[in-house]
Amino acid sequence: MYGGWSGVSSGPSKNTKRLVTSPAEFLGFSVGEDRKLADWPQVVDYFALLSEQSDKVKTVELGTTTEGAPLLLAYISSPRNIRELDAYRGIQRRLADPEDLSEAESARLTSEARAVVAITCSIHATEVGGTQMALELAHTLAASDDPKVSNVLDNVIVLLAPSLNPDGLVKVREWYESTLGTHYEGAIPPRLYHKYTGHDNNRDWFMFTQAETRLVVEHMHNAWHPHITYDVHQTRTDGMRMILPPFVDPVGPNVDPVLQSQLAALGTHMASEMTASGLSGVAVNVVYDSYSPSRSYPHYHGGVRVLSEAASVRIASPVKIGSAQLKSDRGERPTVRSWNHPMPWEGGMWSLRDVVDYNLTAALACLDHAARNRETWVRNSFSVLQRAVTHTGNPFAFVIPQEQHDPSTAAELVELLRFADVRIYEAEDDIRHDGSQISRGDRIVLTRQPYGAFAQTMLETQRYPDIRHYPGGPPKRPYDATAHSLPLKMGVTAFEVKTPFEARLKTVTDLGDASGARSMTSAGVYAVAPGANESVKLVNRLLVDGRSVSRTNNAVATEGAVMPPGTFLVDLRDAPPDAFSNAAAKLNVSVTRLDPGIRLPAEPLRAPRIGIYRSHVPSTEEGWTRFVLDEYGFDYTSLVDGEVRNGGLAERFDVIVIPHQTVRQIHRGFSSASYAAEFAGGLGDVGAESIRDFASSGGTVVAWDGAARFAIRHMDLPVANALAGLTNTQFFAPGSLLEMHVDAHHPVGYGMPGRAAALFMDGPAFSVGEGSVIAAYSPDAPLLSGLLIGSDNIAGHAAAVSVPYGQGQVILFGFRPHFRAQARGTYKMLFNSLY
Repeated sequence: MYGGWSGVSSGPSKNTKRLVTSPAEFLGFSVGEDRKLADWPQVVDYFALLSEQSDKVKTVELGTTTEGAPLLLAYISSPRNIRELDAYRGIQRRLADPEDLSEAESARLTSEARAVVAITCSIHATEVGGTQMALELAHTLAASDDPKVSNVLDNVIVLLAPSLNPDGLVKVREWYESTLGTHYEGAIPPRLYHKYTGHDNNRDWFMFTQAETRLVVEHMHNAWHPHITYDVHQTRTDGMRMILPPFVDPVGPNVDPVLQSQLAALGTHMASEMTASGLSGVAVNVVYDSYSPSRSYPHYHGGVRVLSEAASVRIASPVKIGSAQLKSDRGERPTVRSWNHPMPWEGGMWSLRDVVDYNLTAALACLDHAARNRETWVRNSFSVLQRAVTHTGNPFAFVIPQEQHDPSTAAELVELLRFADVRIYEAEDDIRHDGSQISRGDRIVLTRQPYGAFAQTMLETQRYPDIRHYPGGPPKRPYDATAHSLPLKMGVTAFEVKTPFEARLKTVTDLGDASGARSMTSAGVYAVAPGANESVKLVNRLLVDGRSVSRTNNAVATEGAVMPPGTFLVDLRDAPPDAFSNAAAKLNVSVTRLDPGIRLPAEPLRAPRIGIYRSHVPSTEEGWTRFVLDEYGFDYTSLVDGEVRNGGLAERFDVIVIPHQTVRQIHRGFSSASYAAEFAGGLGDVGAESIRDFASSGGTVVAWDGAARFAIRHMDLPVANALAGLTNTQFFAPGSLLEMHVDAHHPVGYGMPGRAAALFMDGPAFSVGEGSVIAAYSPDAPLLSGLLIGSDNIAGHAAAVSVPYGQGQVILFGFRPHFRAQARGTYKMLFNSLY
């Protein structure tokens, strides 16, 4: 079974002289059984048992998840390899750093190394098949005497992560069991399955914001440098039965050609093995691309990421699909036989057991390929990294100057590059080269280093290709955002140096404490510059401590300098001497002590009472909003539909935040035909009226993208969407960075530079009948990075506006002000709107 693999059974099997308990024996039901799911505590206990019973399995806890669950990694290999894990990890580490490695030494290490295959399961927690399959895969490898299994164990070290989102599995199983026997059995949960990111948790692989991402990158990718990462997912119910690489175009321009070729070969091998096993509906080269690095960390670290997408069921409830119900979408044609889809599925019952079978067969085929081609995988990975340190392309380096509008975000950029194993240097002298001025202390990132491709990808601007369905036709929609240039997204100044230069450089090993508040240890009045995002962390800490904070509304000249509008003034004359320095600990902020007798025009601040709308239709943007506000010390209350409809918001809140969602999702929510009444209906007309009453009574409503469309329509605002009615052929900006001019004298623009990059993802652009324009897109060529079709349709239009509404106001952003905790260059506009 499974392409010639034997030893997969539901009963106990012999492992040398030991008995290894099967998942079915342990759980009391078969993996993949209809309406049955192994919960995370059961998974944890089973892997602990396997580690006790088999010398082929070693399970470790990498750390704890966002909500405190253990995150596991199981090492599976031959007993000898398991005993020598540290030695093999050392070999991997040495091969991953090819500088100063002789040809003889590299040849020896290549012959000794094992292929390292990471298998990561169910990062999207409703895609339960991966985690359930992991139990059977581990048992097969630990218990089977099949020669093909033995070959895998001898030649491969498997790093199996049974779930990259254990918190989500607990949530999904609890929800699923509550739906059994109802008319909405197996519906998606009416809440995010990760506390903050929901479905976006696999888009965090270059910002590293989440606990799970950092644990997996640090302890799996950076520690082991896997040659293959097999990422197990599920997709829609009514398409192909499984999709595998090669991916569709475009590929990230900095991905090594050898890795592209190896990925294509591996994906087609897995597909052919599945087809040979009689599994129909397996396709390659449809839907998914590998352009964005948000999901492709291995491609820039000497390995490949294999994505599989199996057709889903209703969590664990089977579905019946006739062939006429199979739908073509995004290039999928599930009923059509073709070179990349040779054996279509004819329809019928589709169950969780089917998902497990497809995943298990794909995983075994992947491991078989790695085992039979061990030395090729190791050698090619080494050659990719070796080329990276000797390439002669450009640019030669990127420079991140010390002088920054926001030093705190520049420090964050350097930190995340270092976390990705990129080497950062510091100039020890002033350098003039090829028209560029590099100052002593500036950070320098050389592209000639093992992971220079990652650095280049994150620091350069993108020019996403304009790919059409047919000549003159509409553009093909990218799978993810088309722009990821971090200097632009984060508001950090950086520039390229295209040609080599010689200079004295030292490696940056410690970012140090650049806080401007370290010496502020005595009582007094202080000015905190508004340009740094971290100034908001400081202010919120002080407000929580009950300190007096106000904010200037104009530029003010003092003896030392001109303070820009929005400067925070902190009166600590009656506070303990260390009140400021304690609050400012580890923050990169600019602080000036003022003459205690100075009198400046300023408005007092208080901690805002914030309500965040949370639809029962899960919104990743809502989750990311909570993450960013938690990180920066804002207190808030989540408001579901019924609480908004009940009214009385003005008595409880100063600000209501409505994150991006479609107008329909906000207004109508889930249908009562598909969910219980408590989860159905959206805000409706009653909720919209409650929002209007809140603003009329003096509250501030903050909304962006789809939520801004909702506000315009249901609050009858004197604002029009200048892009309404345009087709994708006329205007298209799917996750692009656009230049906007910001009014830094407007309270929402305080602390912003005059020009900034906005992450625009098919949002609105505004024409304002009444109100203030806070920011407008550049009138000339607004595209900074990514793809923009129909530039003239957005040039010069408003990107952010403030509209009076009764005694209150509505603040609208057409862009995503914090997009996935990446767009830090526009954080301040969101924060300012809350004050």
